[in-house]
Amino acid sequence: MTTPPAPPAVGKGASVKVDQQLYDDLATMMRTGMKLSDALRSAVAIVAGTYRAAWDTGRCPDGVRPTITRYFIDRYDTGQEPERGTVQTSVPTPYRERPTERPTPPGPGPTAGTTRQPTRRT
Repeated sequence: MTTPPAPPAVGKGASVKVDQQLYDDLATMMRTGMKLSDALRSAVAIVAGTYRAAWDTGRCPDGVRPTITRYFIDRYDTGQEPERGTVQTSVPTPYRERPTERPTPPGPGPTAGTTRQPTRRT
């Protein structure tokens, strides 16, 4: 197994070639008033925090890139929005699935009282 590449040293600059996808993504984030460096820090913090949560909770093995398939956005309430140009510094909390099966409500028929697997919405 090869050693993963190391990030730049603290205090050093990072360089990345901007392709059309990165340009579009940065333009989207910067519409909130963020500076380029803030947009990059915010995006990396959210994704890295999600990776750490996946590894810490055993959702996938350490060092394996998790596949992020869902996200949750807090409801927007007028007057409650963050100040323009500010950066999200907190990492989202992981969604926790129900740890146990839910019982099926009693009903007619031979399967009354049995348990079923929780329904997953996609």
